[in-house]
Amino acid sequence: MMNHSIPPLASRDEAAGRRRYRHVLRKTLAMAAACAFAVVATVAAGPMAAADTAPDPITAANPPTVSADPLPTVQVNGVVWQQVVVGNTVYAAGNFTTARPAGAAAGTNTVVRNHILAYDIRTGALIQSFAPSLNAQARSIAASPDGSRIYVGGAFTAVNGAPASRIAALDPTTGAVINSFKPAPNSRVDAIVATADAVYLGGWFSAVGSTSRPRLAAVDASTGALRSWNPQAAGGDVWAMVMSPDRTKLVVGGSFTTLNGSANPGYGLAAVDATTGALRPWAVNGLVRNGGADAAITGLSSDGTNVYGTGYVFGAGGNLEGTFSANWSDGSVKWIEDCHGDSYGVSPIGEAIYTVGHAHYCGNIGGFPESNPRDWQRAIAFSRSTTGTVKRNSVGRYFNFEGNPAPSLLTWFPRLTAGTFTGQGQAAWTVTGTSDYVVLGGEFPRVNGVGQQGLVRFAVRDIAPNKVGPTVTGAATNPTLTSTAAGKVTVQWTSNWDFDNEKLTYRVIRDGQTATPVHTVSQLSRFWQRPVLTFEDTGLAPSSTHTYRIFATDPFGNEVRSESVSVTVMAGAAENTPPTARFTETVSGLAASFDGSTSTDADGTIASYAWDFGDGTTGTGARASKTYAAAGTYTVKLTVTDDAGAVHTTSKAITVTAAPPVNTPPTAAFTQTAAGLAASFDGSTSTDADGTIASYAWDFGDGSTGTGVKASKTYAAAGTYTVRLTVTDDAGATNSASRPVTVTAAGQPAGELARDTFSRAVTGGWGTADVGGTWAVGGSTGKYSVDGSRGVMNLAAAASSATARLDGVSSLTTDTRFSAKLDKAPNGGGLHLTVVGRDVAGAGGYQAKLLVSGTGGLSLITEKAVNGTTTRLGSASVPVTFSATDTYSMRVRVSGTAPTTVQAKVWKVGTAEPAAWQLTSTDSEPVLQKAGSVAVTAYLSSSATVAPVKVVFDDLVVQQ
Repeated sequence: MMNHSIPPLASRDEAAGRRRYRHVLRKTLAMAAACAFAVVATVAAGPMAAADTAPDPITAANPPTVSADPLPTVQVNGVVWQQVVVGNTVYAAGNFTTARPAGAAAGTNTVVRNHILAYDIRTGALIQSFAPSLNAQARSIAASPDGSRIYVGGAFTAVNGAPASRIAALDPTTGAVINSFKPAPNSRVDAIVATADAVYLGGWFSAVGSTSRPRLAAVDASTGALRSWNPQAAGGDVWAMVMSPDRTKLVVGGSFTTLNGSANPGYGLAAVDATTGALRPWAVNGLVRNGGADAAITGLSSDGTNVYGTGYVFGAGGNLEGTFSANWSDGSVKWIEDCHGDSYGVSPIGEAIYTVGHAHYCGNIGGFPESNPRDWQRAIAFSRSTTGTVKRNSVGRYFNFEGNPAPSLLTWFPRLTAGTFTGQGQAAWTVTGTSDYVVLGGEFPRVNGVGQQGLVRFAVRDIAPNKVGPTVTGAATNPTLTSTAAGKVTVQWTSNWDFDNEKLTYRVIRDGQTATPVHTVSQLSRFWQRPVLTFEDTGLAPSSTHTYRIFATDPFGNEVRSESVSVTVMAGAAENTPPTARFTETVSGLAASFDGSTSTDADGTIASYAWDFGDGTTGTGARASKTYAAAGTYTVKLTVTDDAGAVHTTSKAITVTAAPPVNTPPTAAFTQTAAGLAASFDGSTSTDADGTIASYAWDFGDGSTGTGVKASKTYAAAGTYTVRLTVTDDAGATNSASRPVTVTAAGQPAGELARDTFSRAVTGGWGTADVGGTWAVGGSTGKYSVDGSRGVMNLAAAASSATARLDGVSSLTTDTRFSAKLDKAPNGGGLHLTVVGRDVAGAGGYQAKLLVSGTGGLSLITEKAVNGTTTRLGSASVPVTFSATDTYSMRVRVSGTAPTTVQAKVWKVGTAEPAAWQLTSTDSEPVLQKAGSVAVTAYLSSSATVAPVKVVFDDLVVQQ
């Protein structure tokens, strides 16, 4: 996992009829001389179903991969976030300002490339003709189906020096901007999918142009005109998208917690109709749950049959750090790879599925165990086919995907060095490719220890150099030689391992005779599974001295040679007495400790202790400890070797048990009905996947609470209230769900929150509105009165103000309209008439202000007020001239959240209401994204000299 501000809870899907595919460890013996015989001993075979560049045999679980040879590729001085391949050209987008050739050190031989470049996938060379310039980073890139356009998105506001708001279409050859395509998202674009007639956008934005589009939008591919497609992502952002082969639906991933109001599908992952934006069935979201502030679906891709997605988790908001495969038809799970460590990108190429991230444990699917210190695998591959099931999670507080279908981890382990550019300690962020190449992008400075910054290519075996060979070199490959009997030498060595080949061949060379090895054997190994191999060389002359070397070779002839080690053959003395191996064990949960110090040697001493823990891992030393990845019974072997080279092995079956499963929190859900001011609520649709719900707690949104599965509430005033249900399960875990409920007063039209005709007589206030409750007034009550047909505010002096509020109204959406008249024209700084359309108690509000200037001009201003500080959002002139003999209508609408939209218009009574809003502004101030009341305020400027001024109000209506 990682902690960064970019990114475990679901039911189990038991895979019926699936069988775990295992390779049987194969031994190849070859007789090299009449005087020698070969034995492979003390080799414990673990799960080895892993392919490489030369798998033997090729099966669905064992497909070939690309080579781990890093091919020379143009380099960048920052980070590459995404790439797209068109023919033989790769387009890379990111946060960088220069490029340089492969092999060039940082800062040398650079050319300017501002956040986007192109290179040839066959050679890795920079394409010189394509050099557009962005003024800020690019986060996403896609190509039109015919390759005639490159769409790039990000945080930029200019391309090639001309305005371009966060997305642009470019000529794929010259990089020139295609000016007919000019959509204008108001914030960052992180994902793009292009079809022949539409371009789909996802990211941080809340609007395209002046039209609300929260995080998702579609525009015309030619003109950039906004389409009606408008799915609603809430609670987080969109990170990734992929289109179905038939172009009918789009799968969307990210950190959002609902899509179109739904959390399943819709919690970080959902499928929507490509035409209407409506949700489509997507079953995998019932299992894979990544959303909110600390989890997300980070990448999506497809091979035409399946959808592949990656995730990150840092906290309680998600459960998948690996990769999933799902069917395009309905999103049903094909497999889950439950490797621990965030994953950022995935690409299916052939029968292998390549991912990038920082995996540090794949033991749940038969892969590498957790190590201390951790060994990060930043690019790995899996089989396209399902080959087994996920084992029970037993490492850390990770979600348990036990029983779900799983792929095989393939033998492809290039070593990418983590970079420093983003400060997040990562290497590769994106992977894509063709049938011949896999290309990675990110911030890594080196690959396999060689300088190669930000971009790298790998190729299939037929075109790769295939020069990556066995990894371990030098003295670490030397054999151990012992002679415990006359005429016999025991040669023992630990198998090597290779980045991209599982099967290595070993030749035992005696006395420098490289052409005639005395023994040849092939062995499967990976970096965490390196069996010890043994060969006994016999028929040697007593007291003679010989040297031995081990040559390890991969299928392509890459060879590592050990140093020469010498031994003197035992003379005809009495046979050595072998040692006796014994050990005791202590087990606690999944942890076990072993003590072999009770082993004995009657005629000497014990020189070494070798442990086989029964799960493919090994240890050394008289005492050893092991934490198993899964509960079960394992056969543990101890092999002791004495000072004369004799060995003895003993074994025991031990049983380890896993800790109790981590409780899965419940899911809160409820339905509601409302009639007048009364509302009833039913929480019986809440669920708990692994237990029962113990309690239900209701917050009715007006300060009152309730308990029980079902609850009812009669509100004091009409309005919209946010009702929250919190459920607690039988293990103490909680979950909450919130929904708005709208209640209306008796006789109140649907959607009406308040209404006042002022048909009453009141002094010292405004009394009670026809609908909406009592008016609360500010300051001296002598300013306020109702004369039987109008509400009056009397501004008796310059710099005086008056405010009347309807605190009984509570709604996210308010549409307020009324008529107003001044008894005289103001002078000086004029008079302000303000409507607060969302007054959030204790926080502030959104408001629109009509300014009547001292010269008779009218203008509108939209504002937000937060903790006493008022900030202007927008302003506009009104094409009306003020006259004290006229009455004016004013209408203000406040709606939506993140962003909230504030709209206003003014017109003279007796004329038609303007069809369009005269001023529209948006804002996303966090403390104001909740329901509020409404208020009206009048203020006479401090420079006015015409006081007193009376402002009279009539026909006030507030609707949702």
